[in-house]
Amino acid sequence: MNKKILVFGATGNTGIEICRDLDSKRINYSAFVRRGSETKIKVLQPNILFGDVLNTIDVDRVLKENDFTDVIISLGSRDFRGGEIRSNGTKHIVNSLNSNQKIAKLHVISANGVGNSWKNLKWFEKLICKLLISKAMKDHESQEEIVSSNKGGYHIIRPVGLTNETGSKNIIVEEKNALPNSKVSRTNVAKYLVDSLLDSKSGKFSICDE
Repeated sequence: MNKKILVFGATGNTGIEICRDLDSKRINYSAFVRRGSETKIKVLQPNILFGDVLNTIDVDRVLKENDFTDVIISLGSRDFRGGEIRSNGTKHIVNSLNSNQKIAKLHVISANGVGNSWKNLKWFEKLICKLLISKAMKDHESQEEIVSSNKGGYHIIRPVGLTNETGSKNIIVEEKNALPNSKVSRTNVAKYLVDSLLDSKSGKFSICDE
């Protein structure tokens, strides 16, 4: 396998699961992390690259010096209600790739309800999005718009409500239709992302646990 993988957001809850899945499949990868946060993934085996995704110089340095084939973006805020870390961080990544003429496919964790998946939400899910997490959803919307300008293509994953459950549940993947379940485990999201990366899957897909 001639893939060179970089993970942004590797020390977040979902990012850690992505790194674990990469480890379990014995895939070499790099993790872009803020100095001091690498202790969260110290038991894993990534090549650590230090920097802040909100710092354009840090992002540009890492992407300019390396030829990654695949870039995983699992950015988020500890405050589930808002923040623009997803769109701003992704903008720095895409701008750097394009300006340095780097061709890398993006694999992005977004959210169910973004873009054309909004119509598939139940009425109470739409209410939650509007009342509680509208800023986060707008950030995801902006992020997806930025991702679409990446010259190397993209695979956007839109999970439903994330849980920390473990187990081997199957997942349901939908491109256009509504999902039957409102939860998905981070371990399943990670497994689906890595498997899709290896299969070179593209497009925008919503996922949930079976």
